[in-house]
Amino acid sequence: GAVVNPTPHVDAALRITTPGVLEVDPACPDGSTCDSVVSVDSGGVWSLWNQIEWPANKTSFYYGNPGDLPFMGDWDGDGVETPGLYRQVDGFVYVRHTNTQGNANLEFFFGNPGDVPLVGDFDGDGRDSVSVWRTSQARIYIINELGQVGEGLGAADYFFDLDEADLVPFVGDFDGDGTDTIGFYRPSDGCVYLRNSNSAGEADVSFFYGNPGDRILVGDWDGDGDDSVGVYRPSSGRLYLNFENVQGPADWSGFVGFSTYLLSAGRSG
Repeated sequence: GAVVNPTPHVDAALRITTPGVLEVDPACPDGSTCDSVVSVDSGGVWSLWNQIEWPANKTSFYYGNPGDLPFMGDWDGDGVETPGLYRQVDGFVYVRHTNTQGNANLEFFFGNPGDVPLVGDFDGDGRDSVSVWRTSQARIYIINELGQVGEGLGAADYFFDLDEADLVPFVGDFDGDGTDTIGFYRPSDGCVYLRNSNSAGEADVSFFYGNPGDRILVGDWDGDGDDSVGVYRPSSGRLYLNFENVQGPADWSGFVGFSTYLLSAGRSG
């Protein structure tokens, strides 16, 4: 299997521990499509933000059961991201094709109980699939299709081993080539590692961003066609976004409230 062995390329002394706190609107140019966020509370209420600003213009609905792990993805290639859920007790995936309350349009199982979902378009076909991070093995299993109704998917297309157990994987199109790849975040020190291909090797880009305990999320915040990092700080309810994958103060920050989960919403409408 493929082994990811990311290596930092910056001096830890250069770490930026306090992103900027200036309240400004994100730089989404007219005519561009920029990602926003969705918050999900412990009761299964999803709140989709029209754009990242406060007070928020939100669309809210119920979906899922307490304990389900939420995510967003473009399941049918229509350019709109809609909800999905991963039920860790049995490995079942539930995806919906509209941002509304209702039953899943498709359900299947992939992975083992306790796995964590990772969503992306890993083969560049314009549709997202649901892969898994198996924390017990420090391994990521990638699959490029969704399952059939009520059935399992079978074996993964390929997998990555994490060399460090404290790394948290995430997904994004960091170079704008239309294919998602795996990045890694170390919550203890805020180090970000990005790789632009789904293959073994050292990180193509690495830098520090955020404070210990921040939660990583990724999106195209400025409509330039590639994804960059953001962090959500649960202690303050604030979101910090970078428009480029470089070390430095946040390009935008603002209060987004206190949520059990804060996700990149992609193109949600």
